[in-house]
Amino acid sequence: MPAVVDCTVSRPSLQDDDAFETDRHSYMSMDSPAVQKSLLGLFNKRGYNIQASPRTNMYSPATGETNNNSFGSTASWSSNSNSVLSFREPVHGQAPIHIAIRRGDIRVLEALVRSDETLELEDDHGNTPLHFAVGTSRRISSSVAYHMVSLLVAAGANVHARNNKGFTPIVVHLMTLRKDDPTILKMLLHEGADVESEIEGESLLHVAVAQQMPTVASVLVAYGANINTTNNVGLPLSKVASSSALTSILAHLTHAQPYVPIQRQHQCMDCGRHLTQRAKCWRWLRFLFKNEAQNCYHCGWLFCSKCTGPAPVRDALPASFARHDDNESGDYRNKNVVCCRICANLLKERLGKRHQL
Repeated sequence: MPAVVDCTVSRPSLQDDDAFETDRHSYMSMDSPAVQKSLLGLFNKRGYNIQASPRTNMYSPATGETNNNSFGSTASWSSNSNSVLSFREPVHGQAPIHIAIRRGDIRVLEALVRSDETLELEDDHGNTPLHFAVGTSRRISSSVAYHMVSLLVAAGANVHARNNKGFTPIVVHLMTLRKDDPTILKMLLHEGADVESEIEGESLLHVAVAQQMPTVASVLVAYGANINTTNNVGLPLSKVASSSALTSILAHLTHAQPYVPIQRQHQCMDCGRHLTQRAKCWRWLRFLFKNEAQNCYHCGWLFCSKCTGPAPVRDALPASFARHDDNESGDYRNKNVVCCRICANLLKERLGKRHQL
């Protein structure tokens, strides 16, 4: 079925609307050369500065074939049903949908997303419309940016698309984000964006922490980001995040993280005391050995016996939270779990709030 677009959503003037209304009723489909020329004129009256691309050997998403016609020719207007997809501004090869997003032109975007073929159009740098939309919140109002991203993902835009630098939309978003606002991030993660993506070898979680965005970092953790990764200089999250940020991040854990082994972490992740690991038969005397290694049941990080202790907070753990060793020992019946200071406090606070309800 040919793509149908109602271009009356674009209203540069009443005269333009009246002129195009005749075309809309006569042709309706973007297959019509008259509609294509009308669209080109309307876009440029809105300041889009686009032209029918003179490029050859252009790939058509609709047919899966390469078209060798020059789109600037009169013949190509009538022979190629996808001429509208060839509209480009001459500097960066941006299509009208890219320009509409860049300008925050919601009405034009609403019309263009009705065609599946426009969703994956790339500019000269391989950026799709979604790449553009996720980075617009620093230039236009947040509400407009949210609306544009929601329009694109609802229409089926690919959250895994990579531009010429190999960046996906979620990476572009984290690279351009300037405030601790997870709204667009949640949209991308909800559609299956990779929470473990990296920016120059550093996880998105560490990037968010480095940019002092605890809310964004917490959302990443809620969607499964690994809290045991290190940054580019080898520092774990516990060494680079503030106490308040750590509390927020650990409060958003939904599943048990792997225990950090002593072979990897030789110092307490709270006080820095050197850790040792004793035989199980001596564990009951752990209170005598302040440097005894002990994992926090909640976060899985490794601490000394002085910085951990049993706390009756099992009921505060998420329903999806379980560890393999529970089934082996039957400890799931015990209300007490060994926790670090931060996890013990946040779980106690969570229990207190539940009791107030």
